[in-house]
Amino acid sequence: MTTLDTITEDVVLGRSSDAGEPAWLTDRRLAAYKTWLDQDWPNRKVDEYWRNTPFDRLIDVTLPLADDGDSAGVELPEGVVDRLDNPAATVTVVDGAVLDVRVADTWADRGLVVEPLRDAAAGPWAGVVSEHLGSLTTTGNGSGRDEDRTISANDAMWDAGVFVFVPAELEVTDPIGIQHYITRPGVHQPRLLAKTDHHAKATILVEHLGGDFPDVETTSRAKTAAVVNEVMEVIAKDSSQVELISLNEHGDDVAYLSLQKAGAHRDATVRHYSATIGGATVRLRPEVDLLGPGSAAFPSGIWFADEGQHFDVQPYMRHLAPRATSDVLYKGALQGKSRAVFRGNVYVAKNAVGTVTNENNRNLILTPGARCDSTPFLEIECADITAGHGSATGQIDARHLFYLQARGISREQALRLIVLGFFNQVLDHITVDAVAERTLAVIEREIDLADLDQVAVAANSLELED
Repeated sequence: MTTLDTITEDVVLGRSSDAGEPAWLTDRRLAAYKTWLDQDWPNRKVDEYWRNTPFDRLIDVTLPLADDGDSAGVELPEGVVDRLDNPAATVTVVDGAVLDVRVADTWADRGLVVEPLRDAAAGPWAGVVSEHLGSLTTTGNGSGRDEDRTISANDAMWDAGVFVFVPAELEVTDPIGIQHYITRPGVHQPRLLAKTDHHAKATILVEHLGGDFPDVETTSRAKTAAVVNEVMEVIAKDSSQVELISLNEHGDDVAYLSLQKAGAHRDATVRHYSATIGGATVRLRPEVDLLGPGSAAFPSGIWFADEGQHFDVQPYMRHLAPRATSDVLYKGALQGKSRAVFRGNVYVAKNAVGTVTNENNRNLILTPGARCDSTPFLEIECADITAGHGSATGQIDARHLFYLQARGISREQALRLIVLGFFNQVLDHITVDAVAERTLAVIEREIDLADLDQVAVAANSLELED
């Protein structure tokens, strides 16, 4: 049984050979494996990026690597991708196997490519895959930080890979939907490589579902039956526009680690939206390297943490070229004994003159016992820029609840209005109707689960004083 902690060269070679991968890809996997050998698992005592998330306690590296066994007959829940109107393409991935790929004839005829990453690496797109796969993640590639062992593990052992290519000047106005389901416990390592060529446009929705294995007894301190260790790479070439949407609704026995990184070239625009709802432990890294003059990045997202959940969101914007723009906005709500961590980082290189950047995080504590650590960073080596950042964490203002109740609105409805209003600034960024509808539905579900007596303690005190 091979686990995340016991990968061997023979296992890497065997998996690559069994899948019929080309020699260059096998060599890439072996190089990543050698990097993995030289690394240790993250330690919050020495790794600043893991300071608030104890890897050894929350991530179970003794779980076996999940295989891509027969998933026929497994009933899959309906997701957001299933509710898309006229998607340009859909991909269904189950337990490490790409089971179904459908590209609408309208877009296929115009050059849109969506296919399993292994097929692309061995076929006509091998040159594109070889050039860009790992270009944003490989240690020592100038990415600004040495990647940890979780990324090297994915580089060496990714299983369910998806490749998306949008040719030059093609504006794909319908979303591309990718669904990842896990129906088996163990370690799953999906991969996405997407490239939008110059003056192209695309929206890519990646949805994660599955977990809640009632028959699996967890024995580790992490109390998780599955680990999803994911890497996404998006290459946005000159003047292209790409929107990456990430939805996570894993079960409560799943740990989810995801690096979602884009490289934005001259005048390219990258928009990123994430909704983090499910999972026992989530560590999400939305990152953009602003590589060309005039490039722009607009990451935003929400999270809603409930009892026992630990969410760690770390956006990282790297301004490496002049006159680039980034605007980061994340909002979260917490209830029960949950924990959230926001560590935003904006780096501005010494030659990135004319940079405009802003970074904001807001958090709402709904009940006692919840905790959020918010730390926005600016690392600036250039004087000729405009930069700002902010962070705030607090409870619902008792005066707001009192004001609404004094006008005949019930406590339940007042809470709903306040929380929805809190998230509204981020929800306005969502461009896909099905995503907006699902996000609203989840927020309302979480509000219904809130302990209103705890939320309204301060409001009751205010009423008594008046």
